[in-house]
Amino acid sequence: MLTAALARSKNKAMPDLSEFMTTAQAATKLKIHVKTIPAMVKNKKLNGVRFGRVWLVSKKSVQDCYNNTKGMSKNDPRRRTK
Repeated sequence: MLTAALARSKNKAMPDLSEFMTTAQAATKLKIHVKTIPAMVKNKKLNGVRFGRVWLVSKKSVQDCYNNTKGMSKNDPRRRTK
């Protein structure tokens, strides 16, 4: 069982890190809590991948989300993840 998990992890290629940012960086940019970022990726509001235990979020999708929510209150219902 462990061997199968290792084989799956070896097949994944490391993404190009210049196109991604961490959840902490994305949360700082969007001015939201860091735990909200994986929910936004799962709900397809942001593009990202999970590599091991770490979520990597596309810089372009964060910038697009920032531009769409610019000037909105943090509690604005249009910013909800669901």
